Amino acid sequence: MDCQTARQVYLTDTHVKNIRSRFPNAFAFLAQQAQAFLDRQPDRFDQAVKQIVGETRFPYRVVHQDEKTQLSQDISELLGDITSRLLVERHFSEKLGHTIFFSTVCCDGHITTDRALTLEEVLPIQCAAVTLQ
Repeated sequence: MDCQTARQVYLTDTHVKNIRSRFPNAFAFLAQQAQAFLDRQPDRFDQAVKQIVGETRFPYRVVHQDEKTQLSQDISELLGDITSRLLVERHFSEKLGHTIFFSTVCCDGHITTDRALTLEEVLPIQCAAVTLQ
């Protein structure tokens, strides 16, 4: 997140509201992904990754945008900034009543889980996502 955007987000007490107003499409996307993860909604990319990775001991859902878009850039900004990532994870976890973690994978991919993943857990997912690109 660039410094000007960070100032707009963090220099008031309404951080999540600022994130939502500064990144409305990304916020809506994360809301949709969190609910889709909880509902176990199918996604073609997710299914293809899981076919390569095989069975895991943890649930996850990974999706991919087809090209660099403003949405994918905004998602990268939000999830790449540890503070905004933690804020949106807490917001959606509280709102949905389930722990939600967000991460980025491959070039324009996004993964939702119910806990932080280890390197050993996420590396096969990352490799599968890259393979599909």
